[in-house]
Amino acid sequence: MCLDYVQRATGVMLDFRPETLGVLDHYAATVRKELALRPELGPLVARALGAYFGEVLRARFAGFWRVPSANVHDWQVCFRVVFLWINPIGVGYDALYGNDEHDGPRSHLRTAPEDRDFLEQRLEVIPAVPEDEYYLFTTRFDVIETCIEALAVRLEQSGYGGTEFGEEDYAEALAELPAPHDLH
Repeated sequence: MCLDYVQRATGVMLDFRPETLGVLDHYAATVRKELALRPELGPLVARALGAYFGEVLRARFAGFWRVPSANVHDWQVCFRVVFLWINPIGVGYDALYGNDEHDGPRSHLRTAPEDRDFLEQRLEVIPAVPEDEYYLFTTRFDVIETCIEALAVRLEQSGYGGTEFGEEDYAEALAELPAPHDLH
């Protein structure tokens, strides 16, 4: 659906490469202006945008979708090379509305408790972005890429380089976590 929406609005055919995320940002900003007149578009478009973003992440970072229920709040793209996951549908909502004050899923990066402080320290050294850029797909992609690279180096340095995480690793770990461990 996202491919069709964006092509009709912009004339650009998305191809699931990270370089197309700027087009997605432009499209989200365009639709955001229409939401006041047609609020019913929000959930449909946000989910389509998030699904496209999730596919870009999945393809670029060797990830997989984890869909434990029909509720989009539970959906995740999980990464195989590091233990990190995100709800890309939530990112779609954030990008469409330009904030995280919506009824869609949360979009924070999540990781194992033992990696949370490490990633927060790593993210603190990244220069702050203006508020109007914080919820862009391009910004989120860059942050995710930084986190994956940092965690991969950490795994390598601790002797676990080449480890792959699968569906069962995430299912087991998520069942044991007492509360979400979000990275902002």
